[in-house]
Amino acid sequence: MLRSRRTVRLAWLTAFAALVLGPVLIVLLVERPAFRNTATELSLLAGVVGLSLLVVAAALPARLPSVPSSFGIERVLLAHRLVTLAGIAFVVVHLALVFVGDPRGPRVLDLRHDSRPMWAATTSTGALLLLVGLALNRRSRRPRYEGWRLAHVTLAVVVLVAAGLHVWWLASLVDQAATRFVYTLTAEVAAFIAIRRSVWLPIRAHRRAYVVHGVRLVGDSAVTIIVRAHGHAGLPFHAGQFAWLKIESSPFVFDEHSFFIASAAEHPDLNEITIKVLGDFSELLSGLRPGRRIYLDGPYGAFTFEGTRSSGFVFIAAGVGIAPVLSMLRTLADRCDPAHHEVVVGARSPVEILARYDLEELRGRLDLTVTEVVGSAPDGWPGEVGRIDGTLLDRVLPRRPRHCDYFVCGPPEMVVDVGRHLREWGVPPRRIHAEQFEVT
Repeated sequence: MLRSRRTVRLAWLTAFAALVLGPVLIVLLVERPAFRNTATELSLLAGVVGLSLLVVAAALPARLPSVPSSFGIERVLLAHRLVTLAGIAFVVVHLALVFVGDPRGPRVLDLRHDSRPMWAATTSTGALLLLVGLALNRRSRRPRYEGWRLAHVTLAVVVLVAAGLHVWWLASLVDQAATRFVYTLTAEVAAFIAIRRSVWLPIRAHRRAYVVHGVRLVGDSAVTIIVRAHGHAGLPFHAGQFAWLKIESSPFVFDEHSFFIASAAEHPDLNEITIKVLGDFSELLSGLRPGRRIYLDGPYGAFTFEGTRSSGFVFIAAGVGIAPVLSMLRTLADRCDPAHHEVVVGARSPVEILARYDLEELRGRLDLTVTEVVGSAPDGWPGEVGRIDGTLLDRVLPRRPRHCDYFVCGPPEMVVDVGRHLREWGVPPRRIHAEQFEVT
């Protein structure tokens, strides 16, 4: 499976590289247009690369088949941000060179008597600046996720559509056969991705609906929902993956939330899903009644032990990050796995440790050691007190760390710190698997 995952990664990287470099090579090697000067030529090339990068940036988080599962959601979102920044950089270079190469200089921005191409370019650039501003202010202002996501997606669509119209109306690329073919192909790819994301995935979710079987609160920080497949055998998934949930009357609504699957992969027809408590949505979840139809889109993510060869697994989780760990442990128990595994689970206090009883039950089915870590505890607490850090891991983890695979899931700070310590400890990066629940 690891070899297959590498093959899929290479295939997608090749496809994305072709999408970015293909138009440039066509312009330079096949049908080179006549340019006014060098600045104009470089401006066109920078604009082509910038537009192609923005198309790739939009495609990365669009839930294309096997992209999140082969790269992992963290890498996908990181690549989305980096590719977007690279696209913006090329757009800025494109604009600067337009000023240099055009005899009008900065007056090219005067829209009072300008043509449709410049109006489209201005619209695309303005939407791009708003998009970047919203992204930069998200952490400081913490807007409601649903509203922020709607604005983010809407602005991204405006950026790409307006940029595409700018190229089409400018006609310097589309008046020649080869470049027109590449441009049209890129537009068709973008349209396919958008239609698949907004039409096909909801249709698939509607065909594979689930119904609520039960709901329970898990401490004061999570809600667990048990759902049963309605009229089908369930969506196959790998233990540790996540999916997206819609609880409205139609799968075509925009509002959706991610969750970890906490149940065993051996029983896809009956899923247990755990969602972090976040405002109004949590109240809606806790009010769900048995029999309510819901829609799932997934599974996604590469946070799974499938395909790994290890003498044992070490799971390090905090908060709702224990949910994918439960899925993996339950799957191992169903498979009667004989290896020794270790779990380090953290919370702010003993009452906030999720799945204590589940872990206790799994101890009877697996060779399992569980270490509980809390920030503060009453007198007589038998577990660890403090943070999940290098000092604690040195004390509780196995003496032969390089022979185990490590699965780390929790808040970003914890995941980064634990990953850094494991690497310093000599654990090969290929044996460290991380997932930040705030990412999903």
